Parts: sequence; C-alpha cells; structure tokens
Amino acid sequence: MNALKKYFLLAGSAVLLVLLLVGALLIKHCSPAQSGKAACQEYLRELLGKGKPVFLSTSFLIDIPSGCSAQIPTESQIQTALGDPALFHRLHREKQFSAVLLSARESSRLLNGILLSSPLWTLTDVSPQGYLFRPAGSTPWSTPSAETIVRLHPDPTERTWWLIATAETLIAIKRNGEAEELLAIAAATKRLPSALLGARASLAASRGKWNEALTLSRQSLAKDATNNASRLIMIRSLIECGRQEEALTEARTLAQSNPNTETLFLLARGAHAANSSAEEISALRELVRIARREKLPLGASLTYLGQALARNGERGDALRAFQEAATAPELTAEQRLMIGELMNHLAPDQQFPTGK
Repeated sequence: MNALKKYFLLAGSAVLLVLLLVGALLIKHCSPAQSGKAACQEYLRELLGKGKPVFLSTSFLIDIPSGCSAQIPTESQIQTALGDPALFHRLHREKQFSAVLLSARESSRLLNGILLSSPLWTLTDVSPQGYLFRPAGSTPWSTPSAETIVRLHPDPTERTWWLIATAETLIAIKRNGEAEELLAIAAATKRLPSALLGARASLAASRGKWNEALTLSRQSLAKDATNNASRLIMIRSLIECGRQEEALTEARTLAQSNPNTETLFLLARGAHAANSSAEEISALRELVRIARREKLPLGASLTYLGQALARNGERGDALRAFQEAATAPELTAEQRLMIGELMNHLAPDQQFPTGK
C-alpha cells in the first residue's frame, strides 16, 4: 500500500486548496449583499464597455450588462473550459480574448493556476470580484497605496469590506505578503471585526500556523457565530492540531446544516482523522454527487474517494472511482500516471494505462 499512501498525500494537498474560501461567504459577512452585487456589476460594465471579447467565470454571467452577451463564450463553453485548459486555449485562438476575469471559487481554481504561471498572460487586477488577466505586456497588478484605497473607497465600512475581500482573494493564490498589507489597513478602520479576524485566520492557515488559525477563527466566531468561513478554518485547524473528535463533531454539524463541497470535504477529512471509514466514504460520495451536479472538476474528489474505498477494502468501487478520475481533463500526466499505478496495484491481473 506504499503507492496508495504516497498518492493520498499528494492528492490530499491538492484538494485542500478548496478550503481557502472567498466569494459569497465573505460578501455575506463583510457587507450587505447589494453592495457586493453593485460593485460586481460596475466592474463588468467597465470591463465589457469596449466591445472586445472577454472570457469570465460562470458566476459572473448573472451580472452581464444587456447587449454584451456576444462578447463572451456560451455558458456551456465556459463551464467546460474552466476544467479543460485545452478548450480554453482553443477558444482564445478563435476569439482572441482581450481579458480573462476569473472568480476565486473552486470551479475556476484550475484555470487560475494555469494563467498565473503562463508567460502569455499577466495578472493586472485583484479585487473582491476575483482575478483579471490581460495578455502579456500589460501592466501587472500591485498593491495600491493606503491613500489610493481611501480615495476610491471613502466609506469606512465599504472600504473595510473591499480590503478584507481582496485580501482573501490574494490568500487563495498565496500572495500572502500583499494580503497582510491590506488587512493591516483594514484593521485601522475598526469595522467588521469578525470578518477581519476570519481573514487573519485564513492567512495563518495559508502559512501553516494552525494554532494561530484556531485562535483567530474562534475569536471571529465569538463575534459572529454565523461566520461559516471562519468555522471552516476552525475545523481544518482542529484537524491539523490533532483534535480529531472535536473536529469531527464540528464538521458533522456544519455539513448537516450547509451541505456543499467544502463542508463535505472537511467532514471526510475529519472522519478520516478519527478513523471513521464509513462516514468518510459517505461524505465523499455526497461531495462527488454535488460536484457532478454543479459541473465542478471531479478528478481530485474521485481520486480521494477511490483512496478511501481502497483503504476500506472495497476494491471494485475503488477501481471504478479511479477509472473515472483518470478521464478528468484537469489532471496532469503525472497524476494520471499515479492513478494508473494505483489501479494496477488494486488489480494486478489487469493492466491499466499509466502514461496518458
């Protein structure tokens, strides 16, 4: 089982990126919903105002200004391209996108990572809306000065919301130094204390400082018990600090009240840490079902499910999960190779492809 354990560690690290949550949870706890929506609509009006082709995450489609739909791919094309980089590149060759606007949600994580490392694209803006990429040669984004931020966001509460939400967007791509600068500016306003503490907990978690993340997330929840973003970080911190039973109890409660891919993933992690195989597998099956319904990338989730099934002796189901995972377009050649090796380990009388 050495190969299985090796891959479990590798894939587990990749899947854990979904815990760096921003978007709707932050807007809910940092600002009235209408303020976040209005900011997004204004951002899109400015971006699409020149009439040039733009690629954007599906979460922005609801706020597209009237008369601009011809500038963007269809919803089906966007959903597929977010998990299939080859399709994105083909669409770009056809349409010559002037910009790419991606949210920080899990569904856009794969393409975000590809564009951040691509020499063909430059990250030109980071905001609560997400990440704006323009073709290489454009001016890269840098942290605005405190004076500029005050000028653009004169209202202290709205400014604090913008700073915290932008910091969380930066944390999701490991731009921790810039995120820390924005959080320091936000702290000076003395507004939105729960959201600020939650963002500081997220930053600590991103740096692997789990005891600090646990303390900050609990302080955040003490000020606002409905802050689920902080609760997710608290649960992950409990797991990392070796407090398995407490983590599992909290994860169960959260997944029951708010079942989604993030809460179910944490429930599976908590169950695994507490040696509750049946609960881990149940949570992962439900996670895959929701991810399939929401058209999210399935490779990592199916791989995690296959590993849990294999550890539990359910060889047939594990093989089926691995076989489907191996077809996921977002996986790298190395990941496909490892999945092939796992399948060959589980079924030595068969030979599965390991190099494609």
